[in-house]
Amino acid sequence: MRRAYLGFANGCERLCALALTVLMGAMALLGFFQVATRFVLHEPSPWSEEFLRRAMIWLVAIGLSIGFRYGAHICVDVINRVRAAWLRAFVRSSVFLLSLVFLVTVAWIGTDMAWRVRFQSFASVELSMTWAYAAIPVGAAFAAIALVAQFIAPSQDTPGRREFGGMACQE
Repeated sequence: MRRAYLGFANGCERLCALALTVLMGAMALLGFFQVATRFVLHEPSPWSEEFLRRAMIWLVAIGLSIGFRYGAHICVDVINRVRAAWLRAFVRSSVFLLSLVFLVTVAWIGTDMAWRVRFQSFASVELSMTWAYAAIPVGAAFAAIALVAQFIAPSQDTPGRREFGGMACQE
């Protein structure tokens, strides 16, 4: 069961990483296009600016899960220095449960928000606002999956250790 869940979580992580890569590439190209149309052609493109805003929302929402999977979010690492193993385990479990409850609540409320704005559209493009609000429950769901995976099998080779000088605190 554990192996199956971790396989599922790793698949979700790869999907999120692919989505982040595609979004970043599209944002770079569209940002260049936006600057070129605004300052070279003197005809700004309203749809590209809308896309860039919504893509940034999705980027943050999906990127949240990668941070949870590797324990790379900001934390109070003094807790990890506690000598008593039982206290460390208690605090780690408490933080996990509170984080999971928070993410499930955000996903629940985010779904309700996305449903409520389904008939509204953006000013410059005829696109439902649901597409922007949907990032909240989707990001929270992926983050919850990653949080559970990090709790049951903490990743030993984290980008936090390699890229940020060992700031990952889920040890």
